[in-house]
Parts: sequence; structure tokens; C-alpha cells
Amino acid sequence: MSCIIRSTSPIDPAARRTGRPSSSSIAPISRRANRILAAGATFAHDGKTVQGGNYIVDMSRAEVDEFVANDPFTLAGIRQSVIIQPWIKACFDRAFLIAVAPPGEPDVNEPLLSD
Repeated sequence: MSCIIRSTSPIDPAARRTGRPSSSSIAPISRRANRILAAGATFAHDGKTVQGGNYIVDMSRAEVDEFVANDPFTLAGIRQSVIIQPWIKACFDRAFLIAVAPPGEPDVNEPLLSD
């Protein structure tokens, strides 16, 4: 699984509205809905200004790269940056899920697992 962290270009809100993809152009995202565990926008502290968003996806890295490359918001020039990181489901739907250490070398999760 991967976490896709997107930040939005600091452009004029009117320009953002004209660059916003149409509902038909978000079809690539809709077609992958069965592979998206969670997604949503992030906002400034005013609760109105969009600053970016996140996806948690169950896709291979190649699929994630293709998903990001064909993101209509990226193609419209609205994205400032995209960070893709592996993601482990530690807590989900109000439940703590890690019972064993994740594979690989110890990392920042280790203190959570040894308590």
C-alpha cells in the first residue's frame, strides 16, 4: 500500500476554478475507486482554502506512478508536489491493528510495538 501526499500550487482561486477538471476527466480516478482505501482534501486553518490532499491506495508502485501521472489535477497544473511513500495500516477505522513488527529493519514504529 502507498500514501500519496499532494500539495496544491499557490494559484489564484479563480484560476484554480477554471483549471479544475470536469467530472468526465476524473474518470481515471473513479475507475480505480476499488483500489483507493481513503482519499480527501486538506485545507488551510480557515477550513476553506484547499492546500492539497491524500490518497491511501492498494496498488503496486508502477500502478501508483501511472495513477499519479494521469491525475487530472496534475495534468491541469494544479499540483505543486506529489510525495509517494509506502504505507502500513497501523490504525484503521478506530482500531489499532499492528500485532507484530513490520518487515525489515526497526524504524519509527518500533517504540509503538515494544510497549
